[in-house]
Amino acid sequence: MTQLSLFQKPAPAPLPPDLDFIRKHLKALLRLAKAAELMPWGPAEASKWERFFPELTRQLPPEEGAKLREAFAREMDRLRSRP
Repeated sequence: MTQLSLFQKPAPAPLPPDLDFIRKHLKALLRLAKAAELMPWGPAEASKWERFFPELTRQLPPEEGAKLREAFAREMDRLRSRP
C-alpha cells in the first residue's frame, strides 16, 4: 500500500482558448451551412451545432462573436425552412 503525499503539486493552470483555432472551425461550419441547399447534418448533429456554435462564439471578441452567431442562426433558419 502506498501513501499519498500531503504536498501534491498544484494542477497546472488551464491554457487560454486558441482563438484562431475556434475562429477557423466556426467559419468552416458557417461556410458549409451557406453552401448547402439542404440541411448538411442530421437532426442530432444540427441540434448539437445549434447549441455549441453560440457557446464557441462567446470565446471570441463580442462583436465578432455576435456577427457569427447571427449569420449561423440565419443560415440554420434558411435550411430548416427548406422542405
